Amino acid sequence: MIFLFSLLLIIAAEWIFLHGLLEHSMYVLAGFQGFLFIGSVVLLFRNFRRRTQNAEYRLVFTYMGLFIATGIPALAYLLPGLSYLFLGLPYLQYIGWIFSMSIFIGILYGIQFGRWNWKVHHVELFFPNLPESFEGKRIVQISDVHVGSFLHRYHKVQKAIDLINQQDADYVFFTGDLVNNKADEMNGWESLFSSIKAKKGKFSILGNHDYGDYVKWEQSEEKEQNLANLIRMHRTIGFQPLLNDAVQLEEGCWLLGVENWGKAPFRQSGKLSETLAKVPPAAFKLLLSHDPSHFDAQVVSTDIDLTMSGHTHGMQFGLERFGIKFSPVSFKYRKWAGLYQVGKQYLYVNRGFGFLGFPGRVGIYPEITLFTFKK
Repeated sequence: MIFLFSLLLIIAAEWIFLHGLLEHSMYVLAGFQGFLFIGSVVLLFRNFRRRTQNAEYRLVFTYMGLFIATGIPALAYLLPGLSYLFLGLPYLQYIGWIFSMSIFIGILYGIQFGRWNWKVHHVELFFPNLPESFEGKRIVQISDVHVGSFLHRYHKVQKAIDLINQQDADYVFFTGDLVNNKADEMNGWESLFSSIKAKKGKFSILGNHDYGDYVKWEQSEEKEQNLANLIRMHRTIGFQPLLNDAVQLEEGCWLLGVENWGKAPFRQSGKLSETLAKVPPAAFKLLLSHDPSHFDAQVVSTDIDLTMSGHTHGMQFGLERFGIKFSPVSFKYRKWAGLYQVGKQYLYVNRGFGFLGFPGRVGIYPEITLFTFKK
């Protein structure tokens, strides 16, 4: 329902935008822009399911890029354009065009540069119950790699791996969505992701895309084998997958990892209570859980000290400058990027390492998080 409403809103904005162009006799521009918008919508609907099932993402991302690059600037024109239609004040139309052009330039930047512009976010956390053994420990978190989206551009991703290794981490945690749909998307990437360094260990969990739920399989056994292959791939690149399991990191400090748990329609395979039962009650507890909605739904009723999540990507579109923090994804997820605190518990939502759907990032850049723990 939300998707349909958004699509209808963008179509209405496109009509008003084209009306403004035609009113000023910009027929060529209107025809070109309208052709690209309508073509991208038709091609997306015709090809999305078929292409993603076969892990052929290049064309789908091209269509999505065209749709975003034409539809969102038109949406930025909507309010000024409507105001101009009712009030007839020319400056309102000019304001709308300035908004549209600014958004269009931002989208082009996000496609060409933004998706490769990894940022290191430094997070220093203080806990009164932190074990002495964990004082000063450095943890790197990455999330939502979506490796199939990189289209084998190894040299681009290499700089992100180098950036991870520069953080001199004691541990590296990965919070899910290694692939878009299928384990074989990782073929050819093994050596690069195996080069991620951690002094004491690398741990991972699964995200909603890792289960193969979004493609059609000929047989259920094929889907099960895909998941088994993906879990094996985690181990191949040096990560220990935690599937509703826990491990002691240091004396008095435990790491828990649950399978994906999200609000419907996302799967709820995470078994938090069973995982907690494996941990000493008085231990300092870190939790890896892919979907941040799990925090408010279940985690806050426990004594887990810090939860690390991902999933939202910050919608790959938003603004985090001048004291403003906004993304449209905030309408769906109250906790969508960065650090949140409820009582003595913390949740950190990573903005994601890769991208999916829209082949770019505008204002919300790919993230590598470095945590430092202090008492």
